[in-house]
Amino acid sequence: MACLRCGVIGLGRLGFKHAQNLAGRMENARLVAVSDPAEGARNNFSGRFSGVDVFADHRDLLARKDIDAVVIASATTTHGRIIMDALKAGKPVFCEKPVTLDMAEGAQLRKTLAEVKGYLMVGFMRRFDDAYLLGKKQVDSGKLGEPVYVRCVSRDPGAPPLEFAKASGGLVLDMCVHDIDLARWFIGSEVSKISAEGAVLMWPELGEIGDIDHVDIEFRFKNGRLAHLEGSRNARYGYDIRTEVICTKGSVFIGDLRQTACLVLNEQGSLTDIVPEFRTRFDKAYLTEMEAFVNEVLNQRESSVTLEDGIAAVELCFSVNESLKQHKAIEL
Repeated sequence: MACLRCGVIGLGRLGFKHAQNLAGRMENARLVAVSDPAEGARNNFSGRFSGVDVFADHRDLLARKDIDAVVIASATTTHGRIIMDALKAGKPVFCEKPVTLDMAEGAQLRKTLAEVKGYLMVGFMRRFDDAYLLGKKQVDSGKLGEPVYVRCVSRDPGAPPLEFAKASGGLVLDMCVHDIDLARWFIGSEVSKISAEGAVLMWPELGEIGDIDHVDIEFRFKNGRLAHLEGSRNARYGYDIRTEVICTKGSVFIGDLRQTACLVLNEQGSLTDIVPEFRTRFDKAYLTEMEAFVNEVLNQRESSVTLEDGIAAVELCFSVNESLKQHKAIEL
């Protein structure tokens, strides 16, 4: 079996998870090297993995001739620059969302990708989750009629660390970007009108850095369909991710609060455990996503989640933020 030799750039929560998957859960991939500018992150990785080279500078990793492809999970503000470095180095790229926080940089990414005739896959892992894949298959089959309305709920159990929040792009770009991608994916059309309202409801420290902890977003699509997206940091009960797709002949409901399929009933009522955070809920999806990346590169297939998907989601995030700023609907 062919084997893809990979490097991982960025060893935060997701970078570490991708490195784990490449190092020990995939037969046709091998982790060769990792990089992170933070000494603590490098030491944490080295203490748990052997036989993998560790660099402080991603450019040293990209210079390696024995690395066939790279996974970028660095700080959000660095994504665009590192993508261009990797493409120019001739490496196929997997990059976590969002691909950029700047539309001028997005245009340069398009130009660079076309010039080098490269490969890039964007990390929208929900597209690779078993429940979402089954829901999409049902919608695409036509048995439920046409999709006319999508409702997405994304609720975190608390605020992220402030240092992360400062460089994440904010609630919309960091979290709601997944639901924005899903809405386009299910409806199969582009957005023509956006209206959004948001506020700081529980975490004043987020307001101090210009962020919010709750947002409600309304989309109207060019084909007349609608979507409502909720993003929140305020679900103190756990990690709550759900999507409903209403079709003309039926509906699809995706998501379950339970981590374990067990409901305990007693004299006080009922009790079930709840998914604690995103890496637990989407553990298999992250592996399936990475398997898709490796297989597409090895077999020279086109990316299943393209740069255009990534840029479209970011552009919509910026429009959502503009609607929040102006307190009015935005026509696209």
